Amino acid sequence: MALSDLFIDNEISYEGIAERVAHLPISEVERILFYEVAPVFMSNLLTLKANNHKGFSEEYVISSINRHLLKLQKSWLYRKKVAAKIKFYRFCLKQDWYKLVAELCQLQTEK
Repeated sequence: MALSDLFIDNEISYEGIAERVAHLPISEVERILFYEVAPVFMSNLLTLKANNHKGFSEEYVISSINRHLLKLQKSWLYRKKVAAKIKFYRFCLKQDWYKLVAELCQLQTEK
C-alpha cells in the first residue's frame, strides 16, 4: 500500500513511505516495488493527463496487485513481459528509489 504512493501525481512523502516499510529489509522493499507494485501502477505516471492526486484506495491497491500476482503465476508470457519491463521501471523510478532508500537507511540506522 505504502509503495503505491510513489505513483501518485502529487508531492511524494518519501519519509512517510519509508516509515511504513522500514520494518522490511531494503532488498524486500525493492523486490516488492519493482516486481509487484510498479507493474500495476507505472501507467499512472506515464499518462499525459494527471489522474490521481490523492492516492489509491486500499481496496484498489490490494485487488490490483492480487490480480497481477495471480497472472504472474498462471501466465508464462506475462512473467516474461514483466521481467522485460523491470529495467524500464528501474530507469523511470531511479530518483524516487534513491530518495526512498536514503530515508530507509536513515530510519533503520536510528533504530
